[in-house]
Amino acid sequence: MFVDSAYGAPYVERLRTMGYGNVVEVNFGATSPDRHQANMRAYMWNRMKDWLDRGAIPADDMRLEVDLTAPGSHLNRSDQLVLESKEAMAKRGVASPDNADALALTFAAHVPPVAAEETSDRFYGGGNASWMG
Repeated sequence: MFVDSAYGAPYVERLRTMGYGNVVEVNFGATSPDRHQANMRAYMWNRMKDWLDRGAIPADDMRLEVDLTAPGSHLNRSDQLVLESKEAMAKRGVASPDNADALALTFAAHVPPVAAEETSDRFYGGGNASWMG
């Protein structure tokens, strides 16, 4: 689980205390793992944009659609992608893209697919066990 460090730090700490080791705090302003993006936010949004070429989001989610198209972007002097800040968006009268940021968080790091668990034959009538077994 990736959690925005701006507001989620207490939740991350609590989940870790409860024994969840797969909780990762993500700082949107941190250094990007890719030199082509200026910060972690730009990195996640860029990965999300690439995924949208083959991924899918609900067609009727208008809020997500608006959020995804709200921030502007530019290249800085180091040719790195920079997304428009939420402060600059607010000055334009545009709301914070919270839903899109939440989706972008899912691209904070590569998560390998989990192998499907083998199913037991007892659930499918195999062997001598009945479904009540």
